[in-house]
Amino acid sequence: MELIYHYCSLETFVQIIKNKTIRLSDLDKTNDYMEKRWGMELLQEALKGELEDNCISMDLQEDYWYSKDSHNHIEQLNHDIERYLKHQTLIACFSLESDQLGQWRAYGQDGEGIAIGFDYSYLKHLLRKQDRILIDKVVYGKGEQAKLIRKKMFVPALEYMRDLFQRSAVKCSNDFNTFFIEEFDCFCEVLDTTTEQVFTFLKNPAFEEEREVRIVYNTGIYEEIETCELKEIINEKIEIGKKKELILQPIQYQAKGNRLVAYADLSFENCIDKMIQEIVIGPKSKVLEKDIRQFLLSNNYEDYTSVKVSRASYQ
Repeated sequence: MELIYHYCSLETFVQIIKNKTIRLSDLDKTNDYMEKRWGMELLQEALKGELEDNCISMDLQEDYWYSKDSHNHIEQLNHDIERYLKHQTLIACFSLESDQLGQWRAYGQDGEGIAIGFDYSYLKHLLRKQDRILIDKVVYGKGEQAKLIRKKMFVPALEYMRDLFQRSAVKCSNDFNTFFIEEFDCFCEVLDTTTEQVFTFLKNPAFEEEREVRIVYNTGIYEEIETCELKEIINEKIEIGKKKELILQPIQYQAKGNRLVAYADLSFENCIDKMIQEIVIGPKSKVLEKDIRQFLLSNNYEDYTSVKVSRASYQ
């Protein structure tokens, strides 16, 4: 069994245990301005590699007018990717590390908070068939990031283009290379189904020590969305698992500083006996192990959860 840890303040810990929910918040309202956009600089080289492997000759920088914002192929690709990345995404963050000093400082109330150990294997099992709610490890190495972009974005898009080439009764050319260049905007358009799924799991290598795991909810909300569709998504409740083990609640908003931040709570009330497996008390916390155990029992958690105290020497 593999666990992932959510570092939080004592107050947040109390709310998670009492409400039996994991909160997913708007990714665009985090402190890292490069969220979802870290992979942009990898796009051109990754695409070049994929085209070369498929024997497609194409100058991505050649003059080619698509629109007033796109005057060559790579500008068109970047323009479409940027448009997809503006879709609203909600996330919850965890770490594979149960007692990491940097995590305590940044997310665990400067060591006075709690790290909650969730069953990663169980969450992956429940979310394995979901298209819009995903869970996975964050990828930090640029080489691995480029491979992921190629595998999950460009390979399926190229397969789509080959299929389109075969199915098209009338086409600009009977040569696939020429057809691909002339229909490159179609290639860019089909990337929308995978762009968010990939880019939300890419981060600057400088954060690698966090060993982050994320639950990501691709809401489908975009800038030009019609009011009726927006209302439907905001009020949507998503039930997950044969026994509705997880339920993603409708989107709500909370004030954080001078901003309104969207969030959705993922309820695990129907599977609390399998969800939380370990509690780690922060190195500066005054909370006692017996208090944690009594608190869990008072909220209908069985006495199976391991409770530990951080070993970090941090005062």
